[in-house]
Amino acid sequence: MPSMTTNKMIKPSFRARLISSILKLLNVKKQLEKQVINNRLNKTKKEFVPKKIMQQYSVVNQTVETKSVATFETKQGGTNTHLILLHGGAYLFEAGMIHWTFAQKIVDKINCKMTLIDYPLAPEHDYKTTYAMVQKSYQTLTEQYPNDDFMLIGDSAGAGLAMGFYQQLQIEKVEKLPSKIILLSPWLDLTMTNPEAKKYESTDYLLTIKMLQTAASYYAKGDDQSQYLLSPINGDLTNFPPTYIFYSDTELFCADCRKLRSMVRDNRNFVFKEYHKMQHDWAMFPISESNRVVEEICGFIE
Repeated sequence: MPSMTTNKMIKPSFRARLISSILKLLNVKKQLEKQVINNRLNKTKKEFVPKKIMQQYSVVNQTVETKSVATFETKQGGTNTHLILLHGGAYLFEAGMIHWTFAQKIVDKINCKMTLIDYPLAPEHDYKTTYAMVQKSYQTLTEQYPNDDFMLIGDSAGAGLAMGFYQQLQIEKVEKLPSKIILLSPWLDLTMTNPEAKKYESTDYLLTIKMLQTAASYYAKGDDQSQYLLSPINGDLTNFPPTYIFYSDTELFCADCRKLRSMVRDNRNFVFKEYHKMQHDWAMFPISESNRVVEEICGFIE
């Protein structure tokens, strides 16, 4: 059976509880829902790579299909371990400083290379454009760093993209496959039709089903949302590499993560890490539980 650990005996830190309280008090999820439904998704014109990263690390920022693909490592040079981070944001929102800070923690701890891909976003682009750009980026990186051991890591929508992308690479029989996958609060099923999901909506202070279904419609552009590229939980899960999946027992995606756990119960390559009373995508928050996730990820990688 797949490995499963839970942190239910560990009380959430004060800072984690404070952030949850603030999100609830400000009704952030309803603000996000309104922003998505009304298509008020302002894309910034800022540089993809933050100045802090440019100053503190050795950075190679290149353009693939008009979008940035940025690889950074310590100035002393990194190892051949190479993570590709696909950021979350419901396929609508850009990578934020939270993603770069999270990536920094891993690079600093295990001295690896880290690549962030500024993949095309909805509603201007659909999933076909996104996958094409990510695939081109992966091909470019594997050619530039032929001796590197590539791994995929993603949060939320980016985790769903990472899982679907691995399935695509398998189907296309790509010679160099990622050796490990790390999924943080993954969006596994764009349809959001799991009847169990509704009961988690009240304890998730970032996401609503309506918001996610609207985002899914922008990204899918009328195509079947149950296909593996959009809902990777429905794809072929038999030949996955070692895969760590982090999720919370109070976030909206808990239902599908538990469903996936049941589906792969005979596959030891899947390891599930269920945290207690964490908000969706807590690994990106400035809290001690995020540092615990980083510790577990680095242990898994090494």
